[in-house]
This record gives sequence, structure tokens and C-alpha cells, in this order.
Amino acid sequence: MVFDLPCYPDLAQTPHIPDLAILVIPRRHVPPVLQQCIELGVKAVLIISAGFAEADDEGRRLQAEITALLDGATPAVIGPNCAGLANIPDRVVATLLTTPPKAGAVSLVSQSGALMMALYGLFAERNLGLSHIVSLGNQVDVTLAESLLYLAQEPQTAVIGAFVEGIRDGRMFVRALQEALLAGKPIVLVKSGRTAAGRAAAATHTAALAGSDRVFSAVCNQFGVIQVDDVDEMLDTIELLAAFGDRLSGRRLAIVTQSGGMGSLAADFCQRAGLELPPLSAAVQERLHALTAVLQFGDLGNPADVRGAGAKGPALADTLQPFLEDEQFDMALLLLAKSTLRAGEDETAEAIIQAVQAAEKPLIVVWTGQRGRGEPGVEPATGLLREAGVPVYDSPGRAIRAAARVADYRQFRTGWLAENRDSDA
Repeated sequence: MVFDLPCYPDLAQTPHIPDLAILVIPRRHVPPVLQQCIELGVKAVLIISAGFAEADDEGRRLQAEITALLDGATPAVIGPNCAGLANIPDRVVATLLTTPPKAGAVSLVSQSGALMMALYGLFAERNLGLSHIVSLGNQVDVTLAESLLYLAQEPQTAVIGAFVEGIRDGRMFVRALQEALLAGKPIVLVKSGRTAAGRAAAATHTAALAGSDRVFSAVCNQFGVIQVDDVDEMLDTIELLAAFGDRLSGRRLAIVTQSGGMGSLAADFCQRAGLELPPLSAAVQERLHALTAVLQFGDLGNPADVRGAGAKGPALADTLQPFLEDEQFDMALLLLAKSTLRAGEDETAEAIIQAVQAAEKPLIVVWTGQRGRGEPGVEPATGLLREAGVPVYDSPGRAIRAAARVADYRQFRTGWLAENRDSDA
């Protein structure tokens, strides 16, 4: 017994055939145990053990032995050299989770086990719920393309994140991208191995063949994949997609700012990213001038500098309302430049949450300021926003680039569907 659970010396002595076998054993024992799984009819095998084709000649020999065993065999095998997997809504966890899981609609597939675990922690930090996470390792059987195809068809997944080192089955990869696009499931993808140095590193990590970056990018562009350069960009983009789904679809942005400097900086980012800043209508101006908390310095622009009492505490909900209700905007961006630990900023966060929950239009928050090392027991106000599912960023550039990526995807998909409908007709 281990932790009051019955244990057996080998698979043959278990009273029932397992649905899933998890192998965490020295590499030399993996082929014979896998053979036993095949003979017993185990449906799925997860090989966490490392030291195979990514390691040395002996590892390559053992991996070739595993591949030969699987020729014509029935179990689905993930690994070797991986960190496991989890189906969080169905409470199947075959990996080490650093924090308790939260079920959601984002799925993550990664060819790097350590990075998958790190990303899981970052998702948890942002309060993003997950559906499936999969670390693939050396892909002796189940591949990245097969995993993407599964997630494109899996009903609990709405957004897919992927860390890619190389693609082996190009046709399956193309099919997966097409299925995801048809289903309206954005794929946000980071690819390593885009340079000679990166390709060499990928080969020693998971024995991946990185391939041509130009060809890979061309295929992704053909099917609207959101390609980003780093994991923080992946998280920034997925956070928006998870929060707003199809509601975040246009390019017309209203910027409400407590800082004139941040407003002008954000306007620069918008122009570079291809987002539009329509001028405030007379109706919005009239509603803002009726608010006693908003400073009356004549007409406001876009960005709208509503500094002072109108940008903090309960009054902020009233300030945001005209922007969130006006049809000339597709989304709103709130810019705050102050410590998140200041007394009373929890009321500011609550006002933002109130505005978001009352509106159909997406509201993205940028809160630049101190978040840590405050008084003991004082938590940053941004934590309240994340708990309520409000996307919050620490700089305007990150938020605006993420919003532009989502807008690009929505525009591409609308055009792609129309074009393919016309072709079918």
C-alpha cells in the first residue's frame, strides 16, 4: 500500500487492465514495460522517462526499439521525455501541478515539458482556467499535429496555445489548423528553432526537426494562426481571447486614461498596431460633462484624460459607462498609472469589475504601478481584477499589441470563411 492505495509489483498482477499507464522508470526498462502494456491491451501510455533520442546513441537505440514495438500496436503513446498531461474539467491529472487546477476553455500543447509546467503556473497566476495541457516530448507516437487536431474538435476547448519546436506530419498539421479555423478556435503559437542556433538546440532537447521557418510561417499565415515571438505575448493574447471570445472583434478603440502621458504613449502603439481611435461623439461628450467627478476642461479627446476623482473609486464605473455603451467603439482600454497597493484602490478595482459586468463591450485594463512589497497583508488591487476575469496588463504596449492580434485574427477568419463559402458555391 502507498498512501492507502493498493500497489502491485507489475502490470500483469493488477486486477483490471489500466486505461492509462504512466512510465517513470529508468530508460532501459521502458521497452519491456511498454511491451507488457501492448500485450495486456492498455489503451494509453505516458512515458515521462527521459534519456532517449535527445540524449545519446543508446537513447536513440532505445527510442528506435519503442517505435518498432508500436508498429501496428493499439495504445496511444505520449513521450518519452515529457512532463505529462491533464484533462482538468474531467479531473484527469497525470503531471505535477504547482497550484490547484482551475477548469476553463484554454488548452495548451507543448513540445517542452518544463515550459509547459512554467506556463501552467503563469496561467494560474492570471486566473486563467484550463481545459487540457499536454507535454509531447519526443513524439514517438502522438504528435503535435494530432494533438492540435484533437483540441480543434474537443468541445471544452475554445482557445489553443502551442509551443512548437518542429513539425513532422505536415498534412496533419494543415488539417488541424483548418479545423481550428473552421471551429473558431484561435491558435496562439510560439515556435522555437527559427534560427540555426535554435534548430540545433531543439534537436538536443526533444530530437525535434525544426524545418524551414519560412515554410512554417507561410502555412500558419494561410490559416490565421496567431504567431507570437515569446511566451509573454502568448499569455497576453490568450488572456484577451479567454476573457471576451467573439465579443472582441473590431479595431475601433476608446482609451480612457488617468495619465496624459500614458494616453499619448498608447495612441502611438495604436497607430503602429493598426487600431483606430475615433473621436468622441457629441453624445459621449455630453454624458461625460454631466458627471461631477470628471474635470470640466472643455471637450475630451480620444485618448480621454479623465484624471482626478473620475478615475478612481466608485466614480470610475460612471466614467467608463459612456465609452462602453457608445456604438462607435468596439472596445475600451483603461489606463491607470499609480500604485496598486494604495488605500482605496480596491474600490477602484470593484468599480472596474462593476463596469465590465454591466457591459457587452470588452474593457481591457492597463495598471502601471507598484504591485509588490507593500504593507503586510495588503494585496494589489489588480488581484481583484484577475479574480473577476478582467484582463489586466502592466504596460500599454502589451495590451494594445494583444488586442491588435485578436482583431487581426477576427478579420482574417471573417474573410477566409466568406472566401471559402464563395469557392464552395
